[in-house]
Amino acid sequence: MALLNQRNLRCLSSALKLSIQTQHSVPPIPRRFFTLNKSTRVSYEVSAQSQPAVGSKQTSPGITSATNDNDFLRVKFSDGTTGDFPYCWLRDNCQCPRCYDHKSFTRRLVLDDWSDEDRPLDVQVDKGGVMISWDSGHISHFEQRWLQERSFNSTSRSKKRHDLALEKELWGPDVNIQAFDYHAILSDDKALLDWLVVMEKMGISVVQNTPKKPKASFEIVNKVGFIKPTHYGIHYPIRNKVAANSLAYTDNKLGMHNDLPYYEYVPGIIFLHCITQFAGPGGENDLADGFWVAKYLKEHHPEEYNILTETPVYFWNKGSALVEQETTQFHKLLNIPMIVLNRDGKVIRVNNSQLRDSFLDVPAEKVKSWYKALRLYNKIMYQEATRFKLQDGETLVMDNTRLLHGRTAYDGALGERYMDQVYLDWDEALSKRRVLQEKYDIYHK
Repeated sequence: MALLNQRNLRCLSSALKLSIQTQHSVPPIPRRFFTLNKSTRVSYEVSAQSQPAVGSKQTSPGITSATNDNDFLRVKFSDGTTGDFPYCWLRDNCQCPRCYDHKSFTRRLVLDDWSDEDRPLDVQVDKGGVMISWDSGHISHFEQRWLQERSFNSTSRSKKRHDLALEKELWGPDVNIQAFDYHAILSDDKALLDWLVVMEKMGISVVQNTPKKPKASFEIVNKVGFIKPTHYGIHYPIRNKVAANSLAYTDNKLGMHNDLPYYEYVPGIIFLHCITQFAGPGGENDLADGFWVAKYLKEHHPEEYNILTETPVYFWNKGSALVEQETTQFHKLLNIPMIVLNRDGKVIRVNNSQLRDSFLDVPAEKVKSWYKALRLYNKIMYQEATRFKLQDGETLVMDNTRLLHGRTAYDGALGERYMDQVYLDWDEALSKRRVLQEKYDIYHK
């Protein structure tokens, strides 16, 4: 990865945590970039020797016993741990070639092919694992490592959750944005993995030394997966335009927002590549961690937090194409809360945009309290924000489900501000992270 240049080193050494002076005014702060190196990697990786990854080649510790316990097979492993495996689950997950295709990692078996009442007639422990002979006449073999990784205990379940998604590291206005080198990401898969992990945990990074030409970020996107298309096409040159069909294509101030909140499947990652920065005042980016803002609201203003998580809001976008790559006519509409929770009550997406529809689907008597909550949300967003100005050849990369970003106004008549933008879906980024973890046998928390 790139070493910090002298400009960033001076900024890093003088970095100060500044308080927000007004509700909508975020003062400029020193540019704080932090570049990863090998020693840094240890802070968020556990070595393969101390924590094996799924799929790594490790010696089996073996099974000492396997006994019937009503609806479960109780297995004791030679390392002293035990696991209870329901018989219905074992039958459904038989690993024999008739039941499972190991080339495509897919069940051949369908539910109609077996009965919930199928029970073991005989269980044998062998050197490799457990052999089960079923009432139905079928025979299954389960290897020790396969069973132990899938034990229904908190350790195994937690490891699988980390494979699904790494733990987020929330941040406020004193964030150190981690910097990566464009060419290192493209040439070194370990550098690519480092960057993907930071993006998943922090939701933000800066890629330095990006070539100052359109579509340069395509190279990183295509190394990870595929470009996310929208009704604006696959590539978004953001410049001040006459008769623009989006405020982004003007020199106006943009309030804190996430991109395209009217999409059910919102673009996951934004690449905002600075080709030419406006030389005069203005054109800075305001950035806030929306998950941190939501946490702050929940802890300090639970009533307003509940309103923002429970009240759906219409976001929309309607217009017609200005350039060939855009959809001829479009009309997007989505009804979704400002703060979106999953079934466990965990924040999984935040929304905010000047593209809120004027139609509000709530009773009239609830409108005032909703605006009160919205105004508080907006206030805290700016209170917890940081501000900096991209330089030519830098790319700001943001988690669009989490980051709220804005732009200060500038005078487009006095000079050019040319940003190049492209999107990547999180599904592709997460997939690439898992592939590289397996490649290097590295386990992340």
